[in-house]
Amino acid sequence: MKQVIGGNGSDTTSAVVAYLAANRQLQLRDLYLVGELEDPAALWLTNHESPLVWSAWGTFLPTKIKRGTVSSKFGLEVSSLDVTWTPNLTAFTSSLASASPYQLAQIGFYDNRKVLIWRCYMPSRGDANTLGASELFGGRIASTEIARGSIKWKVNSFLDVVNQKIPPNVIETTNTLASFQGAKPPPGISTIPQFNVVAGSTASVLILDCTAPSAHQIFPRNAFNRGYVCFNSPAGNTLGGAFGIIGANQSVLIGGVHYNQIQLYSALPWPPTPGVDTCFISAAFPLNQADGEYEGFPYVPQPQQGA
Repeated sequence: MKQVIGGNGSDTTSAVVAYLAANRQLQLRDLYLVGELEDPAALWLTNHESPLVWSAWGTFLPTKIKRGTVSSKFGLEVSSLDVTWTPNLTAFTSSLASASPYQLAQIGFYDNRKVLIWRCYMPSRGDANTLGASELFGGRIASTEIARGSIKWKVNSFLDVVNQKIPPNVIETTNTLASFQGAKPPPGISTIPQFNVVAGSTASVLILDCTAPSAHQIFPRNAFNRGYVCFNSPAGNTLGGAFGIIGANQSVLIGGVHYNQIQLYSALPWPPTPGVDTCFISAAFPLNQADGEYEGFPYVPQPQQGA
């Protein structure tokens, strides 16, 4: 039997076994955490009819959600689990904080989000603390499908990023994705540049004022090619967590002031909010840790054509 953790954080595995031996019946529910523990946009869900408080982690809110069985294969494919969520239909907005779950799924907001699932053991209806819960499955959202009245996720096990060298005929070859790192300074600087969004920005063309490493810094033309811009999550943000691939960058003069203009390959779901939304820019993604290699090809600097 898997280890069971009670609401106070103690190991209650033996208590669950003893309860089963005496009663032969338990009320079972699933607990779902979609996103990071510290993320205010994370989803805390349960298939119980009312909120369940498991103090070891938090409060899980009732919703219509179900899961399939774990699909596990011995070979090149990792374990996966299908999860179907049926949230209430709410109005579409232009802010990630208030957008409908269906709208977020449509723009890929949940893609690659961490998913943790626990099996909760309740000696009485609504009591998730006495006996607690055990780990059921953990992974990341690999694909999202929007069906009529539901959102369907395929969740791949965390093992899909294992980079352990093993005999190729036993399980799978080395996963090269594990050697990628998420953000790296663009060529020519040693830190990740940060920016404020300036008025005049659209969903596909951003006007940015650099705040770090140097205030109001203007970067050379096409210095960010094939890199990506990722939005931070300050208070009041409307695009926190969204990102876009950069097609070109150059300097632009607005009201006598020079700013960095970023052209994106694909438009964001909506324009960022000037004075509120902030972002950073990284070199090409995914990025191999070997210095000077972008997506497996040697990096060739773009010609500098002035600020």
